[in-house]
Amino acid sequence: MPAPLLEIQKLSVEFRTRSGIVRALENISMKVHRGEIVGVVGESGSGKSVSALTAMGILDPAGHVTSGSINLGGLEVLTATEGVMQQTRGRQASMIFQSPRTALNPIRTVGKQIGDVLRRHENANRQTVREAVIDALKTVRIPDPERRIDAFPFEMSGGMCQRIMIAMALSCRPELLIADEPTTGLDVTTQAAIMDLIRDLSKERNMATMLITHDLAMAADYCDRIVVMHAGHVVENASTEDLFEAPRHPYTAKLMKATPHGEGSLDDIESIAGGLPDLRGELPPCRFSGRCDRFEEICSTPDLTLDEVSEGHFLSCRKPL
Repeated sequence: MPAPLLEIQKLSVEFRTRSGIVRALENISMKVHRGEIVGVVGESGSGKSVSALTAMGILDPAGHVTSGSINLGGLEVLTATEGVMQQTRGRQASMIFQSPRTALNPIRTVGKQIGDVLRRHENANRQTVREAVIDALKTVRIPDPERRIDAFPFEMSGGMCQRIMIAMALSCRPELLIADEPTTGLDVTTQAAIMDLIRDLSKERNMATMLITHDLAMAADYCDRIVVMHAGHVVENASTEDLFEAPRHPYTAKLMKATPHGEGSLDDIESIAGGLPDLRGELPPCRFSGRCDRFEEICSTPDLTLDEVSEGHFLSCRKPL
């Protein structure tokens, strides 16, 4: 298999806060290959967005990488200068942020905002940029792009604004797309349209895609591989088919039971007891141990690692299913 476009290895990130140090990520590893959609799933606070922001080199100033490496197409992100990362972001790697209405500038037309990216990386003149922006709007299936190019975000629906964010992210044909909860706040029909668009463009351009979502059902429909995160750990990593046929980590199994699906009724949905541990204090080797029905003393043994338990299936658990 060719080398992955994005490879994160043993990445640990801490945040310094007034109430103490938050250990947001601990020794996480994952890979994304060209043409592959990798879903990163887990509850809110599991570290999904922090992983993406660190990979893009835009971690909050309060965040601090304590160990690990991030290789993006041969570039070591953690040691690259800000100048190099500014050239990389938008051209080689792009990100779709949560909540498009807040990510877009409300007082500038959507055409100018997409054009900013093209001018930054393509050195195109005004007429060429306008034509390229119209082409980008056509790519994301915006109707009447010649008119919409001069619209402001508040004149467009939530679904249209999300398509504008996708157009902006893809305008320079990046090799890696990170989509952070790209369908938040959208109705079900619009969600499906947005995800169909991301999938089609990923395959058409042989683009590596990382899809961050709390929606396991969506990940099942659109992803080739799924990475399950809990409280800053990667607890399971497998192909979508393997994961849903035979989840090995108790947390993964509970996530599936908590996810609505086409069969059965709402009474079949089971919530996950408890909540995420406080990441500021002393933490056990398995951060799910306080909520796990299978907990035994062996689970408290230090140096828990993510190991390959079968071909392409990685697990971090001492009492797997």
